[in-house]
Amino acid sequence: MPDASDLECAVASVSQLAGVEAPFHVLVGDPACRHRFSLVRPHVFQGTLPPGSLLRLAPGVRCASPALLVVQMAPFLTDHELLMLLCELLGSYAVDPGGETGVVGRFRPLLTPGALMAFLDALGPARGTAIVRAALPSAPVGAASPMEGKLYIRATSRFASGGYRLGEIALNDPVELERISAGVRELRVRKPDLLLLAPAGEPGAVMPFRGVAFDYHGAWHSRDPLQVKRDTDRANELLADGFKDYVFWKSNYDDLDCMDDLMAKVRRDLGLPPRKLSTERAARERAARAALWAELERIDGVHWSGFTAERA
Repeated sequence: MPDASDLECAVASVSQLAGVEAPFHVLVGDPACRHRFSLVRPHVFQGTLPPGSLLRLAPGVRCASPALLVVQMAPFLTDHELLMLLCELLGSYAVDPGGETGVVGRFRPLLTPGALMAFLDALGPARGTAIVRAALPSAPVGAASPMEGKLYIRATSRFASGGYRLGEIALNDPVELERISAGVRELRVRKPDLLLLAPAGEPGAVMPFRGVAFDYHGAWHSRDPLQVKRDTDRANELLADGFKDYVFWKSNYDDLDCMDDLMAKVRRDLGLPPRKLSTERAARERAARAALWAELERIDGVHWSGFTAERA
């Protein structure tokens, strides 16, 4: 267990720790060595760590790998905090509170679902593994921003949980489209933020489009004329090739009436029948949608309120 001087030395000498705020969460193998002081929150792990669990930052200084990190954090997070943590680790972005857009891009995800499942298998029945296994099927995979992940969660979650249950959705999957131009025919690859497919297991569903796409536009889109043109070209190419593209701004995302109306139209586009609900059930589901929106708004990828109330 490091003491205060050890931690201060590590922070001063290891560049990756620059700007990291105390307290530091430290893994210890012996409960007898566990003690708290202002800089440290110890966590006991007495099992055997699989290869690749720790990443070397400097001599004598290691940090948890992304896979171990999510297992260690899972017992302290709310369900949606865990989904958003998985969203970042399985996506192509990192949260950057000081940046203009709030995120920076990655060339590739830190984790894949397969690699995470293999790590869970190797780790065995350690605390947190069952929670991560249960959450993984619902996690956004391939998101390029937190808002894409949040839109995915709202679109796919069960009605009773505040979602719209739109079925299978792919994030940033490549689609080959014909470029719109007066020149020679040319194919190009586009990646809609979210691509919706006809829900499986829905008898009689006939989809009048090849697909339905969602694209989320942050505030920075409107400040960049070149980005506006790229977005317009992509939307036109999607529509010309049979993909109906819906564009969401933050104001649309925040407006529950707008979202309800849009999602009803998306159900129609997917060939799904309109839902007929009792007054009581409609009110319960609307309250759940408002609660899910509020919960996702609270999650910023930096502060984890779930740490204040550990799961039983």
